[in-house]
Amino acid sequence: MAKREIDLNRCLFHYTNVTCNRCETICPKQAIKNREIDAEKCDNCGLCTAICPTGAIHSDTDYDNALTAVQNLEPQVLMCQKVSPGSMPCLGALNRRLLWALASQKPLAIDTSRCASCNPAVAKWLEQEIDACNESLQEANKAPLKLVRVKAAPAPAPSVPRRSFFRSLFTAAKEGATEIAAAQVEHRYAFDPVIWLAKQAPPIDPAAIFPGLTLKAPCNSCGLCTMLCPEKALTLTRASEQGSACLQFSPIKCTACGLCTGNCPQQSLKLLPSFQGTTTFPLDGQQPSPTSPCDSFKLSRG
Repeated sequence: MAKREIDLNRCLFHYTNVTCNRCETICPKQAIKNREIDAEKCDNCGLCTAICPTGAIHSDTDYDNALTAVQNLEPQVLMCQKVSPGSMPCLGALNRRLLWALASQKPLAIDTSRCASCNPAVAKWLEQEIDACNESLQEANKAPLKLVRVKAAPAPAPSVPRRSFFRSLFTAAKEGATEIAAAQVEHRYAFDPVIWLAKQAPPIDPAAIFPGLTLKAPCNSCGLCTMLCPEKALTLTRASEQGSACLQFSPIKCTACGLCTGNCPQQSLKLLPSFQGTTTFPLDGQQPSPTSPCDSFKLSRG
């Protein structure tokens, strides 16, 4: 039985001027309704985790450690538990931003050969995310994701000498009891892809697959967008007390949730489907640019 739940403190449902039902829409088992996950229907594919803009899905899978383990492989290979017991239960939790983070650092392979027969919805999702990632990798002159089929190695049968039979039997019984006891403990892991992306070293370079932002009308520097943004992708800065203000935008942190654009009093902001390279927006009539002299000054929000 899958162990998933939605953290209502992070879910967008309690905000005004924005509607989000992405997890409910993408779920192939129709296991999510009114922000409740039916454990009997849920197959733990992870698609809700992949698409949630605020990391509100808690599950019994430690995606953070699973992705870090992939980075430590030579070469990097993404696999599900059908291939490698220590991997993710399903690759459905991946999205183009996570794939880019892995593949932009060093070559990445992924085994999706079993997805179509196991979960067609996951296969379809991964196909579009891999294609989007590969397009950006090509533009950056980096190696594309390599589709592979990894042979699942059978577990070796333990060889127990006759003299050690009873000792091994006792040890196995003891370990079995420990495993049963551990299974009774329910683990919940919160996974926010933005947090995982932000802590990567060296920092992840933004690509066109990340959202973009532009100013479509004058901004009065009220700072409401910076306070509403759940991932802190927006920061208001000033060069001095009476100096010009700048709006700083982080495409790596932005998930295009729409809170900033939906609640801007001036209707100044517009989200773009792809990042265009602009991260700094001077608010004194200057032209927006990737960098600005006021980058070094931050206005504290308290």
